[in-house]
Amino acid sequence: MARFELYSEPVRRSYSAPVCSLACLSALTLWIVNVILPFIVAYNIPGFWQKYGEYREQPYVRFQHQLLFSISSTSGQIATWSTIPNYNRLAGEQLRVPHVTSYAVDSNYDGKPDAFNLTVEIPVNSDENVQHIQLMLFFSYQLSMFSRLQAQCMAYIDRMSAMPISRLDIGGDLMMTQRNPLPWTGTLTTSNSSIINTDSVFARDYNFLTVLRNYAERNETTHLHNSYEFQTLRGSNDRQFTVQTYIRFPEQIFVYPLAITEVLLN
Repeated sequence: MARFELYSEPVRRSYSAPVCSLACLSALTLWIVNVILPFIVAYNIPGFWQKYGEYREQPYVRFQHQLLFSISSTSGQIATWSTIPNYNRLAGEQLRVPHVTSYAVDSNYDGKPDAFNLTVEIPVNSDENVQHIQLMLFFSYQLSMFSRLQAQCMAYIDRMSAMPISRLDIGGDLMMTQRNPLPWTGTLTTSNSSIINTDSVFARDYNFLTVLRNYAERNETTHLHNSYEFQTLRGSNDRQFTVQTYIRFPEQIFVYPLAITEVLLN
């Protein structure tokens, strides 16, 4: 004879134990082993759990109208000049004021400079043969997509020639080098300080090697990449040395630590 189920109810059984008991300790241990431990193991296996992400951004770079240059021959320094008054006071007889022109290039009219053009014209005497040029150009550097980075950076140019030259044309991409990943959010200003102590009255603080060593200690530094150069040999009637630079500010890849939400979504 057929039967119909008219009513049913589940049977629920619960077991309890004091907090300070072996049973409670065993249950907690099993929960850690089954839930927490797999996350720890996965996080520490290379390639399994992605820790860093990448994104592309074009920085906002502006020339600060600050530079420092030195020209010399095989016999020693010929002339030097800077936009820093204290440096010029230390230059003495080697101080020579150049004619400087510069302008930014915004080729796509998006408000961000895409390149920078600078011309430095230095008068030289007939017996001064320029064979070595050192030039420091100082910029402000900003990012805004993830980390709101504000930094001061520079482009350093150091070129030598076996023959006397009257002109150096050089160009390249100003690219940032990160010693550590950028934070994925917030404002970062640890490198937003002057690269040179412009208040100093000591020559050692303006030494090119000293400036470069101190600059290299920063987490965010910029350098010229993908560069080219062209040297023009000096003629008998040349009474001027010219440096022409064209520096591009391209979009580049930046590294940042992934947030836990991004890791779980990926």
